[in-house]
Amino acid sequence: MEYSFTNVWGQSWAMYKKSWLMLTAGVAIFFAANIPTQLGNLAQNGLLFGQQKNPDQPAWAAISGGIGCFVLIYSVFVLLPLLAGLLWMGLRAARGQTPMIGDILRGYRRYPTVLGVAVLVYILCLIPVILALAVGAAIIFFGVGFEVFKDGVQQQDFDSFSKAAILGASVWAFICIVVAYWIALRTVFSLFVAVDESIPARGPLACIEMSWKMTRGRAFSLLGLFITMGVMLLATIVSCCLPVIFLGYPLALTMSGLAYNMLLNRDGFTDQFNNQFVNPPTDAAS
Repeated sequence: MEYSFTNVWGQSWAMYKKSWLMLTAGVAIFFAANIPTQLGNLAQNGLLFGQQKNPDQPAWAAISGGIGCFVLIYSVFVLLPLLAGLLWMGLRAARGQTPMIGDILRGYRRYPTVLGVAVLVYILCLIPVILALAVGAAIIFFGVGFEVFKDGVQQQDFDSFSKAAILGASVWAFICIVVAYWIALRTVFSLFVAVDESIPARGPLACIEMSWKMTRGRAFSLLGLFITMGVMLLATIVSCCLPVIFLGYPLALTMSGLAYNMLLNRDGFTDQFNNQFVNPPTDAAS
């Protein structure tokens, strides 16, 4: 079936109903695995608040840093592969298969690729943010001067040139943020590619390239799909916490997997991309 916003919404409910129990179990496992990071974040915030109240306690900062390192390591080695496995469960449900509890460990089978994809996508999305901060700060520095901000900003402190500089920095920051979201949208299926056993294993760059080509010409449709999915998740959270576990997230996983599968199977895309990496053209001289 050809990918479209309406096709994804129209087909996902029936597929969700067939696999909702296993998907709910996978989401519950992921939520349970996420508890240590949430407790770590709470403890870290408490320590930072205590340090502000009692700055003469340097040990609190060291403990807070240690907790932060634990959260980072735990997220990389536990939550990331579990998330990849959860995506694999959603993809299996979208293909009419029955996901199993063990599928949530799928991310560990291709962990180097999963980790590489996550790091590269993070870097790609971070570059526009860094540019927004660096160039925006330079514009403000040369156009306004940071000394204006020392004793509080008053409207009369800014002349026309300063206002134009602030406006230019704001527009530049907005453009960079839009670019970051656009990159995230074009690489959204990279983890799906990394764990998809129906296609040959490939490196992180190839996974990102495949997602980039899959989403070509579909960015606005996918944006609308993910916005409506976010609204659906928000509605299940507002109604009660439990529906987001057995309805919101499982249905969102099915919809994401269905969108990926539709884009993957259109117009011989899979065969073309597989031939590029599995059967590259050989040099006649060799």
